[in-house]
Amino acid sequence: MLVFLTLLNKSYNLKITNQVNNLLHLPGIIFFMLRAFRLQKQFIIKHLEPHLKSIDSQKTGEISHLELKKIRQYYGFAVPAILGEAFYLLREGSMKKNERLALTYLGAATGLYDDFFDDLKTSEAHIRELTINPAESSAQNLRESLFIRFYKLAINHAQNPDLIKQRALDVFEAQLRSKKQQEASISEQEIRSITYLKGSLSLLFYRSALDEAIPESEENMLCALGQLLQLENDIFDVYKDRQNNIKTLVTDTHQIKNIRETYHNLIKEIISLLKLCPFKSKNKRLFMRFMGLTIIRGLVCLDCLEKNEQLTNNTFIVKDYERNQLVCDMEMLKNFYQMIRYYSQFDMSLLSKPIQKHTQKSHS
Repeated sequence: MLVFLTLLNKSYNLKITNQVNNLLHLPGIIFFMLRAFRLQKQFIIKHLEPHLKSIDSQKTGEISHLELKKIRQYYGFAVPAILGEAFYLLREGSMKKNERLALTYLGAATGLYDDFFDDLKTSEAHIRELTINPAESSAQNLRESLFIRFYKLAINHAQNPDLIKQRALDVFEAQLRSKKQQEASISEQEIRSITYLKGSLSLLFYRSALDEAIPESEENMLCALGQLLQLENDIFDVYKDRQNNIKTLVTDTHQIKNIRETYHNLIKEIISLLKLCPFKSKNKRLFMRFMGLTIIRGLVCLDCLEKNEQLTNNTFIVKDYERNQLVCDMEMLKNFYQMIRYYSQFDMSLLSKPIQKHTQKSHS
């Protein structure tokens, strides 16, 4: 009994120490993130806005104000300001100008590229041609012309243009496979496979914009992170996916706790694989603390979704809920407090535990 109580007390003390350390580091991480956001906003004004203003001035209505806003405030912003900065937290350096340009233009192109599959029903052959050979002459409309412009700018500024093209083709193949998510008969196993594949390949696509070659250990870790980020995206998009009859792990679950378990398992997998990467321990911790601010948003959204189960006999039934019950407003004060709580509980001690070798890539 004494041994048990001693171990229990030690475990409790470690938990409290972890929470205190997380909270002590939080202001610095937030400051770093805000500085990264400010820098990218200034970068967008200088390098991305001239292209977008030229579209605004055409006033064709073909590209909506909302789509342009998404490029400015989401795709062209978050890819360099979050992913790009995270890549370099591991390396104790700063993004080179050509890398930031490549990531900014790849991010700007991403939303337009997704629309080819989701909304515009562009032919697969034509999308493949745009991916392999992004020539201005092949554009059939203003949206395609803008995509080609951003894609070519990204390739021109990258040190490894052929790698970007290959990664883009990988993403294209994953997008094609994801069309199966509109089939009523698709299995949970295949949904999971498609989700993880899309997430892994998307993150490797962005990583290809960096000059430095990627070590295999980092590639494995980023594949696991991509899987988590794709799942998080599906958590936040559950209403939109329901409306579009797209089946995801979230739309098809009957217990949100199952999604939460998968989410936590992926976090542990990321940390386990991160320990195998050839970076300094302090840089790995900074990387996880920085990405943790993004990751915990998914946990808060799961809390919001799980509350709906009380309305439907303790079962999650996505078709029975209204829009406001499936859309999580992260700007609400209560959700902000939940983010702080989850951040304090982020188990950084896992980075200090003995390494267990992984023999398979996460995206295989």
